[in-house]
Amino acid sequence: MVLDKKRPLIALPLDDKDLEEKLKQAKEKPIDIIELRIDQFSSFDISYIKEKAGLVKKYGFYLLATVRSKEEGGTDIPNSERFNIFKEIIDTADIVDIELTSEGINKDVINLAKENKVLSLVSYHDFEKTPSEEEIQSIIDKSASLNPDIIKYAFVVKSADDVGRILSTTYKNKDKNLVAIGMGDLGRITRVAGFFFGSLISYTFIGKSFAPGQIEIDKLIEEMKFYGLIKE
Repeated sequence: MVLDKKRPLIALPLDDKDLEEKLKQAKEKPIDIIELRIDQFSSFDISYIKEKAGLVKKYGFYLLATVRSKEEGGTDIPNSERFNIFKEIIDTADIVDIELTSEGINKDVINLAKENKVLSLVSYHDFEKTPSEEEIQSIIDKSASLNPDIIKYAFVVKSADDVGRILSTTYKNKDKNLVAIGMGDLGRITRVAGFFFGSLISYTFIGKSFAPGQIEIDKLIEEMKFYGLIKE
């Protein structure tokens, strides 16, 4: 997979519930990536997970594999089991997402991705606040030290100042492959305008959102067309 910087890539997070029906709906939209939230699956049986991953590829999407830690909004799955899931589906994935705070396995997951020519994404989530610019820069620097292909950070936005800090720090680091997200209603602007400041991926939803402030796919497309990010 090659990252396209000509327009924002659109990612749709999905779990295993009604997966094929949602993939059919997604196929009708300009969606590039399916983020499989494996941590939200009803079963962690490897053959079941591989079957669902194969379904994503059958419909022609890039596959972003996420097994989110409990600390960052996922499920309480032991690190050894999480790493084994990554190892078993690495030949199907295009991108793997591992948290900066998952210090027990993040280096191993990134190395696994590199060995298999798969992109790695290091993520960080703060569900309480937007940190200071210095703290955001520190998160970017710590993530970059792991040598991933993409760095993602998502912060809860409570004010216009929060939006400014996210976008300003992102712009200062736009030479990197970043995904900058402001969560919550006030953070929605980052999911469209973020591209102008260096953010490469916008996460959307069909039906039910996975994170506060995500913009429903049809509304997101409308916004992107309005700002010239997607051609009519």
